[in-house]
Amino acid sequence: MTRSAPDDDAAVRADTLADQAYRRLHRALMTGGLLPEQVLTVRGIAESYGVSLTPVREAMQRLVAERALTIENARTIRVPRLGVETYREILRIRLALEPMAARDAAARMGNAEMDRLDQVVATHLAAIQAGKAHETLSANTDFHMSIYRACEQPVLVGIIESLYLRVGPTLNLLFPSYCGSLTGHETHLEAIDALRRRDGDALAQAIRDDLTEGAKFLVRLLKP
Repeated sequence: MTRSAPDDDAAVRADTLADQAYRRLHRALMTGGLLPEQVLTVRGIAESYGVSLTPVREAMQRLVAERALTIENARTIRVPRLGVETYREILRIRLALEPMAARDAAARMGNAEMDRLDQVVATHLAAIQAGKAHETLSANTDFHMSIYRACEQPVLVGIIESLYLRVGPTLNLLFPSYCGSLTGHETHLEAIDALRRRDGDALAQAIRDDLTEGAKFLVRLLKP
């Protein structure tokens, strides 16, 4: 039985830590855990995650390549704030892809997952009523992505995730105006009803309505 050299073991561990740091930053961006224009430091993230500098640096470089983070002056790492035209472009793509994924998911999602989504909807409502921005956005992302993943089309889901990665931080601007209302909660209830009935067209429309209603507020906030 051959054993890995110590340097090989260290490389595997470093890669694993980098992947973990990437996943944590990826989720924070998708769910609005990081704010638009927020400045990040490798050291600060490393201390927060309890890992060394190298894995965090590698994770940030991956996210810069995916345009989820930006580097300014070769040193400053910042969470981008979307301009209104970029947001509109992303919205047009989302309105095409997310209802597509939802329509296919209606026939494939298991009953146990639907039951779990009921709890996600309840968590989302409680976060809205408590005025907790990140908790609201996190539950919202969980709700949507759980539906899309049920379509069992990994390429499509991967594209949708990349769009959430870009738009997630900017969704914080919805607070407290739009997310203080129950419009998003109501469209989620419509989506759940469509899922229970295995009505793909109705589910696609509920998703489309959810995206459109939030966009009306966000476009006004992003206009210069």
